[in-house]
Amino acid sequence: MTEVEVLNGSRVTLRIPTLDDAEPLFERIASDPEVSRYMSWPVHRDVEETRRVITGLFNVGGETTWLIDLRDSGDLIGAIGWRRPQRHIIDFGYYLGRPWWGRGYMSEAVQLILDKAHRDDTVFRVSAYCSVENTASARVLERCGLTCEGRLVRYAVLPNIGDEPQDCLLFAKAVR
Repeated sequence: MTEVEVLNGSRVTLRIPTLDDAEPLFERIASDPEVSRYMSWPVHRDVEETRRVITGLFNVGGETTWLIDLRDSGDLIGAIGWRRPQRHIIDFGYYLGRPWWGRGYMSEAVQLILDKAHRDDTVFRVSAYCSVENTASARVLERCGLTCEGRLVRYAVLPNIGDEPQDCLLFAKAVR
């Protein structure tokens, strides 16, 4: 299991997922077809599926996943994570429950992991991609200082949209 450092922002905290998070993660986020629409995973059918994801995918195999909590209430509102396809690169992704869209929480969470990447002398590049249709995610990435490097044609299968690969936008920035 990957070691996960707690990261604190002014309004959000990023922390390690536990099995106790399965029910709120399922109810508020993973069962919502609007949240999962542009994700690489299908909407969760039941809380057992969410439990399997927490134990079998989060912080396994070199991937790092944080859950996003509101600092004032402790409410779980989303998740953010990264992987390192090469030693010097971090690819990251995220999702947020619908009641918290448009309030700047994800921009704050992204900035926290970008700050962590900046503190790591082995990281030279950070990147993320999103569906060309996901304009809200593209705005978050731009707001956090990433630049759109181009369109990735037929890049990712987004099962909630269809079985064929969809076009995505690649955002990145050099951190050194």
